[in-house]
Amino acid sequence: MAPPSRSPARTRGRAARAGSWLALLSAATLGDGALSVQAEVRADGLKDGRAYRLVVQTYDALPSVSPRSRPVGSTQRAVTAAELRDGVHVSLVELSAQATPGAERTVVAWVEAGQPDLEFDGREARPRPGSVYGVAKQPPSSDAVRILLDQRIAAAAT
Repeated sequence: MAPPSRSPARTRGRAARAGSWLALLSAATLGDGALSVQAEVRADGLKDGRAYRLVVQTYDALPSVSPRSRPVGSTQRAVTAAELRDGVHVSLVELSAQATPGAERTVVAWVEAGQPDLEFDGREARPRPGSVYGVAKQPPSSDAVRILLDQRIAAAAT
């Protein structure tokens, strides 16, 4: 018996099960070249009443992420301290020639004071000194990853 084929309908069905309209749209238009990643981001210790920008980026499985690493997926959005305490659910689309369902990924998220620059998706963004960040590996068997923002980028020496 031959294995089932990976038809566009199967790809769209997998994306629909991921629970995101963005995932469904990307699968319908981009097919197997796009994958959806779900993340839950949490942080404590932020000041209420301030505007924050949350950036989430995914990378092919790497031992570590460097300033020269290029994300394969990214998103940014405005968040509040209260939302981050409760957990912010983020869905983003990866665009990669090597997009492989079930492959391990490195997911990096950070929050910094300010508003998102909605002209960009966050792919070129890099955390600034004072940003609170977290890094997690998304295991191949998981549909989602949880990230706790519990580290701080040190201020630049003057």
